[in-house]
Amino acid sequence: MTSVRNWLPLCLIFLILTACVAETPTPALVDPTAFVSYVHPTGVFSLELPPDWIVNDTSDEHALNVTFSPPGESEPLLGVYVVSASVLEGVEAGQADSQAPEGFNLEALVQSYIATFYGKGEGSYKEFGRDPQPDGSLRLRLLVETPQGTSQHNDFLHIIGPYFVVLRTRLPDDQAQLRTLSRVINTLHVDPSSGWASSVEETVATPQDAVGFVSLNAWVDRSGGFEIVGQVVNNTDLALEFVRINARLYDAENRVLAEQDDFVSSDLIGPGRYAPFSIVFSDGLPPGTVRYDLEASARYAEYTARTFYGPENFAVTSQADFDENGLLIISGQVRNEGNLTANLVKVIVTVFDSEQRVVATDTTLVDNQRLAPGEQSTYTVTFVELGGAANTFLVSAQGIVEE
Repeated sequence: MTSVRNWLPLCLIFLILTACVAETPTPALVDPTAFVSYVHPTGVFSLELPPDWIVNDTSDEHALNVTFSPPGESEPLLGVYVVSASVLEGVEAGQADSQAPEGFNLEALVQSYIATFYGKGEGSYKEFGRDPQPDGSLRLRLLVETPQGTSQHNDFLHIIGPYFVVLRTRLPDDQAQLRTLSRVINTLHVDPSSGWASSVEETVATPQDAVGFVSLNAWVDRSGGFEIVGQVVNNTDLALEFVRINARLYDAENRVLAEQDDFVSSDLIGPGRYAPFSIVFSDGLPPGTVRYDLEASARYAEYTARTFYGPENFAVTSQADFDENGLLIISGQVRNEGNLTANLVKVIVTVFDSEQRVVATDTTLVDNQRLAPGEQSTYTVTFVELGGAANTFLVSAQGIVEE
């Protein structure tokens, strides 16, 4: 028998309320009896929609990604994202955490999701809370700041059978539209026996890799140097420090032609967190080079953890422009929203192309490197060269606690 699961009670859609409230009738509210059924072609999920809502399906073999918009809206109100949980964790179901729902580690999946949708440039975002729900899902409450403005979001993340499912909602200002949205999300059904499975990408880390590699890219720059860039992800349950990347260039007979190493940009990488890196072979590619290999080394954070003042303590605004010479300039402000004074405050900027590969990364200190609680400073990063067409970018801030 096919099993389905109904998802999310009505009250969960509201960002600032902690309990359900009585609805006030409004003539603008769409009559749910007029809804039409939408069933994804894979059979993985279905929901009921107003008949004039617009569906945009950008799914591929790696993930299902469908958004839904009322007519005339430039941004979707609702999205459904589905991926095989084993793909994001890089493990088979039987190797995952047996204490988590369906045998998977929800926290690890949440971190992978955040990196995919918010850690890779879909505007600056600030997380306000994570609320476990009675059905086993997790509500992620956040604000997203883009050049078009700031919007409130509630994302509901859940493991259902073999799937990691996210119901992404943007909260509209119009109350009638909000009520319609809340009724739509209550119709979501997921069929864990549908048979669809997302493919495993080569960059997914395996369980034995304490540090994994994602978003890799490489090119020969205008000076003839060979650059390898990407991100590392901490796959352990503890914070890591002194994360060093070692890159080797090989010929067709597996002989090492050149070797280079450097530390990642972040002083500390928390569990499930990402940090960019860049390795440059300034002399370029030796003749006969056919491939490169990457290795990472690190240790569990001891020294750095005592003074590290992480990104959760800072609010970052950012904007991107191209100057008259065609150089990409990313600038903005950093505000200390924590309760301690931070020293040597720096920003880490990562630029991605449309395939979510890193095309540039750089780190700079903010103009005023000492920020007391509530104080802010400015920063500017100029990229002389990109390893591809810039599509999105991510800016994070960190510092050390003043002793």
